[in-house]
Amino acid sequence: MSDYIFSEQKDLDLFNGFSENNGGSIYQTSYWAQVKSAWKPSYYMGYENGKPVLGALCLERDVKVGKLWYCPDGFVCDLKNEKLVADFCAFMKSEMKKHGICALVCDPLVCEKIDGEQCDTSSIDSMLKGGFVLNDDKDFYIVQPALTINAPLKGYTSDAFLKKCEKGVRHGLKAAADGFLFHETYDNITLPEHPEKLDEFFSVMTETSDRTMFIQRDKNYYKTIITALNGKAVMDFVYCDQKLRREHCDKLREEKAALLPRLSELESAEPKNKKEIAAVKKQLDAIDTTLSRNEKADKELQEKFGDDIPEKLCLAVGITSRFGKTAICLYGGTRNVLRNTLRPTHYLNWVRICKSIDEGIEIHDLGRITGNPDDESNPLYGLAKYKKSYNGEVTEYVGDMYLIADKFRFMLFRTLLPKVKKIKNTVLKKHIKEQTVNRSRSE
Repeated sequence: MSDYIFSEQKDLDLFNGFSENNGGSIYQTSYWAQVKSAWKPSYYMGYENGKPVLGALCLERDVKVGKLWYCPDGFVCDLKNEKLVADFCAFMKSEMKKHGICALVCDPLVCEKIDGEQCDTSSIDSMLKGGFVLNDDKDFYIVQPALTINAPLKGYTSDAFLKKCEKGVRHGLKAAADGFLFHETYDNITLPEHPEKLDEFFSVMTETSDRTMFIQRDKNYYKTIITALNGKAVMDFVYCDQKLRREHCDKLREEKAALLPRLSELESAEPKNKKEIAAVKKQLDAIDTTLSRNEKADKELQEKFGDDIPEKLCLAVGITSRFGKTAICLYGGTRNVLRNTLRPTHYLNWVRICKSIDEGIEIHDLGRITGNPDDESNPLYGLAKYKKSYNGEVTEYVGDMYLIADKFRFMLFRTLLPKVKKIKNTVLKKHIKEQTVNRSRSE
């Protein structure tokens, strides 16, 4: 039988390269460790005959009752290799004892269900045999929920994928086109050259936070993601071009003025050309829809900005990572104005998906969801429904798994965590409300 050698890895290029070439996620890299600066990282690798066969990022944090290790998305290796996993578990137990760690937590990327259909989860058997315990409470998680919405992209062109999306997506993209939305993208090289973009991004995210009560991050946190992920993530901005929008509407009014006499002429002619009449009416209906949408947009903008409407108004922003064969929508937000009229969110997500298709991405992760995505009483029901409209599959991973060294300390931590989260979220939400009120007063 093979003998495996495990050790801490200092060559981070080697570590990251192994993760990228062996199905790992961005969360299993030193890039992500730089983002999670409150955690102390260690990088472990396993070798067989000098060849790397396993990688594991361990993030350490003092949780007051002891020290905890967290391996985001689990280990990068062939989980079905029982000896490899068993040997690594034994090695990690010794490392945990050496460093005084009460438990190692991981949430492997092993699907339990996709759209409610049971998947083969036998690949975690090796971890269970190695001493891990599977969390049996899916409503409880230490770092991230087990459920996400994934859009499978493998084998699709953008046109073919759009056909798989729900009708609302296509309607949203039509509204975006009517509003002359366009996008700009910035990465770790170009964002520092345009610091005003970070302010713009933070402004939109703050407005989203005020509306949805999600916990807003510090502005520099978003900058850190782009910088630390080192070209593996981009910041997208969606804008409305007021000048082009007005010019387009003026052109449509001219077209309508020319079509109305033509329709009158066709309707009074004998015999009637019903096919041509229907075609002209269809053109007029399309023009009226676009003009009506833009008139509504003009009203919204007038109410929001008065006579000082920005010629180039940022309506939506997002951060997307692309690593290996997986893209992850890390953050996204929209302004309140024109959000439903011109559908900038539809345009933003479509830009993200098209970029992923162009780069050969196979799975586009639209973001984690808590609770039952099909339960209308779930506060995230609408968000989950929206994400599913992009041919999204409700993907449930096996969730948290624990390798426990000190059962008492870990169970104490596990018992206290929900209470700590609740207190923290209550305080932060109160802070957000106060900020919203103060901003409203200043405006």
